[in-house]
Amino acid sequence: MARAVPILVTLAGFATLAALPGRASATGADGVVPSSHATTTNDRVLIEPNVGGLVPLDAEFRNEQDQPTTLRACVNGKVTILVPMYYRCPKLCGVVLAELVETLRKMPNNFSVGRDFNVVCVSFDPKERNSRDGLRSLSAAKKEHTVGVYGRPGAEDGWHFLTGEVEPIKACMESLGYKYEYDRFLKEYNHPSGIVILTPEGKISRYFYGINFDGQRRLADATAEADPNDLLPGELIPKGMTTLRLSLVEASDGKLGSLMDQVTLLCSSYEYGKGYSVMTAVRVGGLFTLACVATWVGLTLRRERRRNREQSPPHDATPSGGAI
Repeated sequence: MARAVPILVTLAGFATLAALPGRASATGADGVVPSSHATTTNDRVLIEPNVGGLVPLDAEFRNEQDQPTTLRACVNGKVTILVPMYYRCPKLCGVVLAELVETLRKMPNNFSVGRDFNVVCVSFDPKERNSRDGLRSLSAAKKEHTVGVYGRPGAEDGWHFLTGEVEPIKACMESLGYKYEYDRFLKEYNHPSGIVILTPEGKISRYFYGINFDGQRRLADATAEADPNDLLPGELIPKGMTTLRLSLVEASDGKLGSLMDQVTLLCSSYEYGKGYSVMTAVRVGGLFTLACVATWVGLTLRRERRRNREQSPPHDATPSGGAI
């Protein structure tokens, strides 16, 4: 028993450490990242996450054939990636779209646009509704090129490029917390880059920021310790852990993805204001282990004391070889 005590103490120590609260996230209890982690040097160009909010599903836009449609029709009851952009963007938007296509191409064939989830690109430039690229609208040209590069059947039915008037665009972007401004000198838009994951009901589930979506964290994973000087130009918050595919599985409430995806989500799903569920499980497991170790030690010590009492001679017993 004497040899076991140090081991038990060590186990108890590890269990205690596992049970201790982890470092607090900068995400508030309502799931909103403090604005200091979602702003650039221009406080008019930023993303203010609105996780749990609804996009205006019935706002009217125009599709690639300049026909009226709505976000509800484009989401069509599926998990959806919503991409705020404008089609004439000379820099960032094209890079974001190309990286998104490349990331989606890396996903398994049984996890495809149009069949399992949809993608909706929304231009926030109202002038692009009537803009043409030769004989085609800008949105039609952008869709033809993007779907062609993606190269999977059925994508043309699930990948939408929308344009619209000022009011529906404003309503959509405000629901996303997506803020941008027009530079009259350059005749371009200053805007952040990011994509948004919507549930089949049109609720905002996750945000991804930047241009590399495979393995990048959501906006909510920013921490108070992040140093803004470490960020790349135009990058609002640090990169992180969760993948785009797992976020799509998560937003579908587990209806998408393989068994391994479900197990992975179970182990690493992020709860706003609470951190990753795996940490909660570790802490609960640590407390349970600590309780079991303490109980076992107590019972063992009790049995050993009882055994020692049973083996000890009575105090009034006559010593062997004593006087008569």
